[in-house]
Amino acid sequence: MRHDRGASPVGQISQLPGIEAWWVRALRLWCDGPDGQAALGQQVIDRMGVARAEAFMDRFQDLMSMVIQTARRPLLRHSLGCDCVGADEAVFALFCATAIQGEREDAMMIACLLLRADMAPLAVSLAQTLGLDLDRSAPPPGTRLN
Repeated sequence: MRHDRGASPVGQISQLPGIEAWWVRALRLWCDGPDGQAALGQQVIDRMGVARAEAFMDRFQDLMSMVIQTARRPLLRHSLGCDCVGADEAVFALFCATAIQGEREDAMMIACLLLRADMAPLAVSLAQTLGLDLDRSAPPPGTRLN
């Protein structure tokens, strides 16, 4: 089986809805290592303030650890500056956006494409909580999420 298909371009970040673009960028930053994680943390602080950002980043770390440790195979991603969205990135962003919208069963189905099935309910709950935090700190209407 070919495992490089997860990197196949399926779209462009600039064409994604704002929240899905945010999740793709957050995934890339997190997986880029300590510097990327620090950059993501600073973006979250700028958006939410220090206290709320700390709790958010703890939950985000929980989600990413789960995704990385229980993925059905390693997720493939594009580089930080790339406008392409790979298949794995698109599925991850769709999973998170679907969970945020409260479509729990659909989010669990999508999570099963990425993770072991037994981890799907917990992953959905984490994504929902993170999404609520993002919604509470949303920028004014008409602005694009980073």
